[in-house]
Amino acid sequence: MNYVLLNCKYYDSSGASIHSGKSILVSGNTIKHIGQFSECISLADTTPELLYLKGKIVLPAFTDTHTHFVEMAKRRIMVDLSNCQSLDEIRTELTGFRERINTAWVLGGGWDKNILDHPEMLNNAFLDSIFPDLPVALWSKDYHAKLCNSLALRIAGITESSPDPSGGKLGRDASGKLNGILYEKASDNLEPFIVQPDRDILLRAIRESVNEAHSLGITGIHTMEGAFSWGLLEEDSQRYQDMRYTWHFPPEELVALAAKGLMTHSGDHWLRIGGMKLFADGALGSQTAAIFTPYTNTRQTGILRYSDEELLSEAQQAVSQGFALSVHAIGTRAVHQVLSIYKQINTLYPNPGHRLEHVQSIRPEELPLLKESGAFCAMQPVHLANDVPMIEKHWQEIKTQAYCFKDIIANCTAYGFGSDAPIETINPFLGIYTAVQRKYALNPASESWQAEQAISQHQAIYGYTMGAAKLNKTDDVLGTIKPGYLADLIVMDDFEHLGCDYWLEARPSLVMCNGRIVFET
Repeated sequence: MNYVLLNCKYYDSSGASIHSGKSILVSGNTIKHIGQFSECISLADTTPELLYLKGKIVLPAFTDTHTHFVEMAKRRIMVDLSNCQSLDEIRTELTGFRERINTAWVLGGGWDKNILDHPEMLNNAFLDSIFPDLPVALWSKDYHAKLCNSLALRIAGITESSPDPSGGKLGRDASGKLNGILYEKASDNLEPFIVQPDRDILLRAIRESVNEAHSLGITGIHTMEGAFSWGLLEEDSQRYQDMRYTWHFPPEELVALAAKGLMTHSGDHWLRIGGMKLFADGALGSQTAAIFTPYTNTRQTGILRYSDEELLSEAQQAVSQGFALSVHAIGTRAVHQVLSIYKQINTLYPNPGHRLEHVQSIRPEELPLLKESGAFCAMQPVHLANDVPMIEKHWQEIKTQAYCFKDIIANCTAYGFGSDAPIETINPFLGIYTAVQRKYALNPASESWQAEQAISQHQAIYGYTMGAAKLNKTDDVLGTIKPGYLADLIVMDDFEHLGCDYWLEARPSLVMCNGRIVFET
């Protein structure tokens, strides 16, 4: 199919510039020519379809560089507590789920102890009162704690005498009794026993989530999940080929991938291997992110999941076989540890594109180390919109070290933006707004939080386009609008002279993936 996009502007991500007075010829899956309308017509292989864009701006389609995409899809069919702010609301949601769903395990999550009226009462006894006969395992909003009922704990062999595992913690109440919350690696023992929903149901939920992503201008997804979830995305891709998936895999898949002769960046532009995903620490929401200074009014400094020696050993196993690392690091102590490991491992092996995931805090003295490490940074600006109260409450002494987008961008080798969906919304326009405005709860009336770390609109768009492509080593064919590049495009209103509040309600009028229109209003 040939298209000519005319009467439009277009955005060059590589130069952060907007051009006008040209038409764009899409031939097959590729941008063939940018020039005068007559040139595009003469160069078209067949009579093209004309798309009159009425002065709108054509951008490269967006890539979300950090999601848990199948988990996001599961929210459509599992328990979703993300909108619950009280125990009564959670009870109502769980009771309704029990009445309408027949399932072997009650799965899902989204609960957030930071906004609940009585968080200490959300425990295994609470779940037992609703599900005495079915195992329940519900992730927290940040996916760093899992709430289980007593039956699920028994199935996993977790008892009152069980010790805390390395890199994890068993939640207990004031009397020392298990409360059903498994922090960090403590939830690993439960995973082998969980029974997932039917595969066809999951595939339908994934397809609905792809359609949602298309409607937001997204044609590329990086997912941080296990082999089962990746298999579902492979099947979706083979059926439809309208979303570009990259898999950042858990360490237990390393041997199998290496045995197939794969390495980071293996694959094609539909299915691609990313880095080996490790967790250096926990999360701010669960107060398990590892920092140097104790959390405000406590002696707690979070959880480092690995010693330096353990993390280096994991890194060597991956890098020696051609795999990059994609390491979750939120707290200052975890960021320091990972960057130090990257600097060290780079002296032993070529850097295949190591990534630092999240980087929600960094000390000023770590910025030279960030530059030396050659790390790519995958960040999720939209987290800031919800994290400000938790930073003010728990990170009082280090709050100026949080969400330093401007400093990080100035010192990292490359950066890309994403959402961490379903922990936050997958809507990239809210990410752009937050990166530029830094407003708590996306409220235009609120004061910009640490405005000195705000970045420009162009830098924010770059993070979802050319920056994302650089992280995936696909910047030779994706991420900007040039002849020879793949035709992944979105059409937006002309935002050049609109205020930043535009992004709060922004939506594309047309989305193209690989030269095919996948969304149109």
